[in-house]
Amino acid sequence: MFNKILCAVDGSEHSMRAVEKAAALALKFEGELVFLTVAKAVKMNEGLRRFMEVEHVSGQDAQYVLDSFSQEVLNEAKEIAKKVGVQNIKTEVKVGPPARSIVEFADKNKIDAIVMGSRGHGDLESLLLGSVSHKVASLSKVTCVTVR
Repeated sequence: MFNKILCAVDGSEHSMRAVEKAAALALKFEGELVFLTVAKAVKMNEGLRRFMEVEHVSGQDAQYVLDSFSQEVLNEAKEIAKKVGVQNIKTEVKVGPPARSIVEFADKNKIDAIVMGSRGHGDLESLLLGSVSHKVASLSKVTCVTVR
């Protein structure tokens, strides 16, 4: 039923719970599991923000730190999925508006289901603009699973 599952992650608690659910689905349906993080969605945790302020990190160095954080989030998701027993795992990083980037990636890559957390790191923005998960569910043509 779900041959290709996309799990959008941003490092938040909700997105890491979504990783567990997506991994369970991938295992059940013996499907491919793709973890996607969208650079705009990746927010720095307080420790990373302080490090960048103290070390005066900006410009290309700041981008490197954010890229590294994105890879760290993806690696963590991948490890969780591997522990559950998922074999076919891919990771992707995109840059842009999170909801649109997720839906476009799903369309372009023939994704059968999208799994994501109900709230990410952008909680204040979510209150003002509507949550990314809600926008994805509204825009997507495929099954969307929102994990609380």
